[in-house]
Amino acid sequence: MSPLLLPALLLVLLLVLLWHVSRVRRQRAIQRERTRGLEQILLLRALLEEMQRHRGLTFGVMSGEESLANQRWTIYQQIGQLLQQALAHESSLFWYASWHHMQHLWQDIEVELEQATPEHVLTLHNRLIAHLLDTITAIAERYDLVRFGQLAANGDGHWFELLQNTELLGRARAIGTGIAARRQNTAMQREELLRLARRIREEAYLVLARLHAEPALRPAFAKAVREAEEALDRLLAHIDNLLQSDQREHSTAFFTIATQAVSAQFALADMLLERMLHNPSGRIDAANA
Repeated sequence: MSPLLLPALLLVLLLVLLWHVSRVRRQRAIQRERTRGLEQILLLRALLEEMQRHRGLTFGVMSGEESLANQRWTIYQQIGQLLQQALAHESSLFWYASWHHMQHLWQDIEVELEQATPEHVLTLHNRLIAHLLDTITAIAERYDLVRFGQLAANGDGHWFELLQNTELLGRARAIGTGIAARRQNTAMQREELLRLARRIREEAYLVLARLHAEPALRPAFAKAVREAEEALDRLLAHIDNLLQSDQREHSTAFFTIATQAVSAQFALADMLLERMLHNPSGRIDAANA
């Protein structure tokens, strides 16, 4: 045996060991970053839900349904608490222009709430929520938390489609609550609600079907998917009823039915995000092993 062979073998083993240690450290660093991104998204997802709810309650109150005012005040306080919690992530959120736009629009809403028209405040809410979703999108892209650029998200990445569905349903909730609160609603509002109902029928069921078809997800998600489908069915039935001029739909009842549909979408998104939080490597099969 050559006297140089043993040192050479030891050197190769050392290099392999160093490479393995470096790789493990890199993977752990990536997982820590993904976990940080998921924590930010979970916070912004909670903020999204409350902003959407505030929009619906505000449009209902400004359209004449004063019984929703107490709920709106409660949600307003919860939004303030969530914005305070977001300060812990300000060093990261600071770099997203959409986050600053969202904050500025919230200030505008607070200022104009008592003097602007319901339609204007609704538009401000819509713009604010669009910027909030843009912030969530940017975080997801940065930490590779959903596969953008494909026809559909895969596996756990369906959470993003579900959040997009909540905005579709949330807009329908706001407009429908306003229409129910004042029967002298405009043709434009009714046309918009009809357009949203059409989109809900065409889009909102698709991600539910994909979740049901995913073998790794079906056992844990079947019940929640079924409940989400049933909630969509109920909401669409109430929208159809509301759009019939000879039917009467109470605004608080419509808001409740619509909120059940929105909440079912959020519940599914939460289940997927929690799976990813406990499985930062992103592998679906690992979470089911």
